[in-house]
Formats: sequence, C-alpha cells, structure tokens
Amino acid sequence: MKKVQKSTLVGPLDALMEAAGDAIIIIDEKGLIQRFNPAAEKMFGYSESEVRGRNVSLLMPEPNRGRHDGYLARYARTGEAAVIGKGRQETGLRSNGESFPMQLSVGEIRQADQRSFVGIIRDISEMRQAQEQVRHLEEQLLHADRLVILGELTAGIAHEINQPLTAIAAYADAGRTIIDRIDEAPAADMHSICERIGGQARRAAEVVQRLRGLVRSGTSSKGRHNLNEIIKNILLLFEFEIKKTGTELLFFPLEPLEDLYVDDIQIQQILVNLIKNSLDSIGEAAQANGCIEIRIRTEGQNVMVSVTDNGPGVPEQYRPRLFDSFFTTKPKGVGLGLSICKSIAAAHGGTLRHEQPQEGGSRFTLSLPLRFIG
Repeated sequence: MKKVQKSTLVGPLDALMEAAGDAIIIIDEKGLIQRFNPAAEKMFGYSESEVRGRNVSLLMPEPNRGRHDGYLARYARTGEAAVIGKGRQETGLRSNGESFPMQLSVGEIRQADQRSFVGIIRDISEMRQAQEQVRHLEEQLLHADRLVILGELTAGIAHEINQPLTAIAAYADAGRTIIDRIDEAPAADMHSICERIGGQARRAAEVVQRLRGLVRSGTSSKGRHNLNEIIKNILLLFEFEIKKTGTELLFFPLEPLEDLYVDDIQIQQILVNLIKNSLDSIGEAAQANGCIEIRIRTEGQNVMVSVTDNGPGVPEQYRPRLFDSFFTTKPKGVGLGLSICKSIAAAHGGTLRHEQPQEGGSRFTLSLPLRFIG
C-alpha cells in the first residue's frame, strides 16, 4: 500500500477548508490530491482518506479524465495556463458514476520547494435545472403569443383556405360537365380546368403549410434562411384582412441577400406582430387609404427590416413603455407581443426599436446581424 505523505499545509487553511461551503481540492504538480475538504466529500461522495494521493482525474468523466495529466505537463513545460486564474463550467463525476455540471475556479500555490494547485468547485445542477425551466417557459410563452395572433386572424385565414377550396369544387364541376360532352369540348378546355384545380389546391396547401409552421411548438431551431422568403411566406396570411380593410401592403425585398442564421418561425412571429399592430392601428382610426410598407436594407454588418404605416402613430406618453411586459393600449390586449418580439430579436443578436416618422405614422425596425451564430 502506497504511503501518503501528510500535508504540511495547516493552520488558517485548515479552518478555511472546514468552513467553506464550496468544495476545495488541493493537488500537487503531478495532479495527486493533497487536501479534500468536507464540502468536496459531500459533493463527490468520497472521503478525504479515500482520495488522498490519488489522481484528481478520478473526479472527471472522459474525455477530460484522459487529458488532465497532459494539461499539467504542458503548463509545467510552457507556463501557459488554460484554466488557472479563470472560472469555467466543467463536468464532475461522483463516486456513484453520476456526472453533474460544476463551476470550477483554479489557482496556483507557490512555495519555496513545491507548487500546488487549488480548485474551488460549486455544484450548479440546480441552477442548470432552473435555467432549463425558464427556457421551457419562454418557449411556451412564444407559442402562446403565436396562437393569440392566429386567433385574431382566424376569420381571414379561414377565408383564404375556403376560397381556393370553393374554386376547386367549381372547376371540378366544370370538368365533369366537359367530360359529359367530351366529343364536343376541345382538349385544351380540359387541360385548363386541370391546371386551375392544381393551382388552387397548391394555394390552399401553402396557407396550411404557413399555419403549421407558425403554430409549431418546441425548442428554438436556428438555421440558414432567406429573409425575403420568410416575409413573403407570411404575407399570404394577411391577404383577406388587407382586402377587407382596403389597406395597401407593400413589400420591398433586398436582392441579393445572403441567408441569415435565424429561427425562421420566430422571425415570422416578430413580423406578424408588427404587421397586425399596424393593421389594428389603421383600423381603429377608421383611416382611409391606409398603407403598410415593409422594406429590407443593409446597414454595416446588419440587416434592417422596417415596418412603416401611415396610421395615427403612438401617442408620445406611451412610447417609453412600448416594449414593457403587460403594457398595452389595446382594449383586449395582454401587453406581451412587443416584449416577446424584443426578446426574440435580442436572442438573435439583434434589436427591435420604434421611431415616429416626421410624416406621421409609426415605424418599427428589426435589426439582425449578418454574421451572428448563437
């Protein structure tokens, strides 16, 4: 049995080791454990007598277990610190084989004839669980906001789906009539009927596809997407309301435009909110010749999407609180739409801001970075 030399580090250090709420582990320059305080015993499930003289890699899962001695050797050889003096999150390994997330800070102890390293460790399992719960709640809130918007657009969406289905039925009836007099009708008529049926069916399918995307629930999923296409895909949802109110909706895409690294459904959610707010503002003011303009431009390393309307604008006293949670000027609003939109923009490394154009109305501008990956 290997004889373990008793540490000479005594006195105030012993009191500190005993009283500390965080795990404190001291190792020598070869990685062998010299001290293991009571908090470390509780955290890792080993007694100090069990681990003294053993390599600290015992407390790490792979791949760090196999790499740790190499880290120490490289530091001794080059003096270049990878962990020393820096806090970082790592994974620990308990005696029962359970791994857990931990916050690790490493410092160096230099004495006349030896060098030691001290690690201060905090178990962050509960913090990670809380973060995951918050993330899950945020996802649910995003989904709920999309459902609220779609609920407000239900009549228009139902019309947009019903219209092509009605057309399909009419064309099918016409086709049956043509078949009944197949000897008299030219083949071109039948070909035209089939083309129209196919076109209307595809139109209905497009509406359903956009709806399925917008109501999709689940974790955020980012990828490379064309911003022009994202906007074109949501305009179909507003066709009925635009026609009903007589509002003009103009879209000015930017070509060419490189794909952005975004969650396309969440970006759609921002723009659907902004367009719906503009429509509501114009509608509540009973304004004739209403107009909403969506324009894309680049500004430095950012893509800017502006949604501008010629409605009555936001009263000056409300502007400072526009993005506050639960603040709303709508009689039936809950005041979460713009707050959620701003959070989505921030999660993409961007911003969402409001300005009042000199000519009147409102303008909201979404800024997204060209190079952001998160």
